[in-house]
Amino acid sequence: MQSRMLMGGVGLALLAGCSLPTSLVPGEPNVSKYSEKTPKELAACVLPEWQKEISHTTQISISNGYRITAPSIVTADEVLDIVKYKDGSRVSLYQGPPWAKSGALRKGVRDCL
Repeated sequence: MQSRMLMGGVGLALLAGCSLPTSLVPGEPNVSKYSEKTPKELAACVLPEWQKEISHTTQISISNGYRITAPSIVTADEVLDIVKYKDGSRVSLYQGPPWAKSGALRKGVRDCL
Protein backbone atom coordinates (compact mmCIF):
# COMPACT_ATOMS: atom_id res chain seq x y z
CA MET A 1 0.00 0.00 0.00
CA GLN A 2 2.78 2.42 0.91
CA SER A 3 4.63 1.78 -2.36
CA ARG A 4 1.44 2.55 -4.34
CA MET A 5 1.08 5.85 -2.49
CA LEU A 6 4.72 6.64 -3.21
CA MET A 7 4.28 5.83 -6.91
CA GLY A 8 1.10 7.95 -7.00
CA GLY A 9 2.98 10.84 -5.45
CA VAL A 10 5.81 10.50 -7.97
CA GLY A 11 3.26 10.42 -10.80
CA LEU A 12 1.60 13.59 -9.55
CA ALA A 13 4.96 15.30 -9.20
CA LEU A 14 5.82 14.41 -12.79
CA LEU A 15 2.48 15.75 -14.02
CA ALA A 16 2.97 18.96 -12.05
CA GLY A 17 6.39 19.37 -13.64
CA CYS A 18 4.76 19.27 -17.07
CA SER A 19 2.38 22.07 -16.22
CA LEU A 20 4.56 24.58 -14.43
CA PRO A 21 3.60 28.14 -15.33
CA THR A 22 5.65 29.60 -18.16
CA SER A 23 5.41 32.86 -19.98
CA LEU A 24 3.73 32.75 -23.37
CA VAL A 25 5.38 35.97 -24.48
CA PRO A 26 7.02 36.24 -26.99
CA GLY A 27 5.12 34.08 -29.43
CA GLU A 28 2.00 34.30 -31.48
CA PRO A 29 -0.97 35.85 -29.67
CA ASN A 30 -4.24 33.94 -29.49
CA VAL A 31 -6.08 37.20 -30.19
CA SER A 32 -4.77 40.35 -31.85
CA LYS A 33 -7.11 43.34 -32.21
CA TYR A 34 -7.06 47.08 -32.87
CA SER A 35 -8.88 49.69 -30.80
CA GLU A 36 -9.32 53.42 -31.22
CA LYS A 37 -8.82 53.82 -27.45
CA THR A 38 -5.43 54.76 -26.04
CA PRO A 39 -3.40 52.09 -24.21
CA LYS A 40 -4.11 53.90 -20.92
CA GLU A 41 -7.89 53.88 -21.53
CA LEU A 42 -7.88 50.19 -22.47
CA ALA A 43 -5.74 49.15 -19.51
CA ALA A 44 -8.00 51.12 -17.15
CA CYS A 45 -10.98 49.18 -18.52
CA VAL A 46 -9.45 45.68 -18.75
CA LEU A 47 -7.58 45.53 -15.42
CA PRO A 48 -10.65 45.69 -13.15
CA GLU A 49 -12.51 43.21 -15.38
CA TRP A 50 -9.66 40.71 -15.10
CA GLN A 51 -9.30 41.34 -11.35
CA LYS A 52 -12.96 40.36 -10.88
CA GLU A 53 -12.05 36.93 -12.27
CA ILE A 54 -8.50 36.54 -10.94
CA SER A 55 -7.75 38.80 -8.00
CA HIS A 56 -3.95 38.61 -8.33
CA THR A 57 -3.98 40.13 -11.84
CA THR A 58 -1.25 42.74 -12.23
CA GLN A 59 -0.39 45.53 -14.62
CA ILE A 60 3.05 46.86 -15.56
CA SER A 61 4.24 49.52 -17.98
CA ILE A 62 6.03 48.27 -21.09
CA SER A 63 7.42 50.06 -24.12
CA ASN A 64 4.58 52.15 -25.60
CA GLY A 65 1.89 50.66 -23.37
CA TYR A 66 0.96 48.14 -20.69
CA ARG A 67 1.07 44.42 -19.91
CA ILE A 68 -1.68 42.87 -17.83
CA THR A 69 -0.98 39.40 -16.42
CA ALA A 70 -3.45 37.01 -14.83
CA PRO A 71 -1.47 34.32 -13.00
CA SER A 72 -2.35 30.64 -13.26
CA ILE A 73 -1.38 27.91 -10.82
CA VAL A 74 -2.04 25.16 -13.36
CA THR A 75 -0.69 26.34 -16.71
CA ALA A 76 0.77 29.40 -18.41
CA ASP A 77 -0.30 32.86 -17.25
CA GLU A 78 -2.77 34.78 -19.41
CA VAL A 79 -1.09 37.93 -20.72
CA LEU A 80 -2.50 40.98 -22.49
CA ASP A 81 -0.16 43.46 -24.15
CA ILE A 82 -1.67 46.85 -25.00
CA VAL A 83 0.60 49.07 -27.08
CA LYS A 84 0.29 52.36 -28.97
CA TYR A 85 -0.61 51.72 -32.61
CA LYS A 86 -1.45 54.45 -35.15
CA ASP A 87 -4.26 56.53 -33.61
CA GLY A 88 -5.21 53.91 -31.02
CA SER A 89 -3.94 50.63 -29.61
CA ARG A 90 -3.03 47.12 -30.64
CA VAL A 91 -4.01 44.45 -28.13
CA SER A 92 -2.39 41.02 -28.12
CA LEU A 93 -3.84 38.32 -25.85
CA TYR A 94 -1.69 35.30 -25.01
CA GLN A 95 -3.50 32.37 -23.41
CA GLY A 96 -2.55 28.85 -22.43
CA PRO A 97 -3.80 25.58 -23.92
CA PRO A 98 -7.44 25.36 -25.06
CA TRP A 99 -8.58 23.56 -21.88
CA ALA A 100 -7.10 26.30 -19.68
CA LYS A 101 -8.18 29.46 -21.52
CA SER A 102 -10.46 31.81 -19.66
CA GLY A 103 -13.47 32.87 -21.70
CA ALA A 104 -14.22 35.52 -19.06
CA LEU A 105 -10.83 37.19 -19.57
CA ARG A 106 -11.24 37.14 -23.35
CA LYS A 107 -14.73 38.64 -22.95
CA GLY A 108 -13.30 41.37 -20.69
CA VAL A 109 -10.92 42.37 -23.48
CA ARG A 110 -13.70 42.33 -26.13
CA ASP A 111 -16.01 44.41 -23.93
CA CYS A 112 -13.33 47.09 -23.48
CA LEU A 113 -12.33 47.42 -27.12
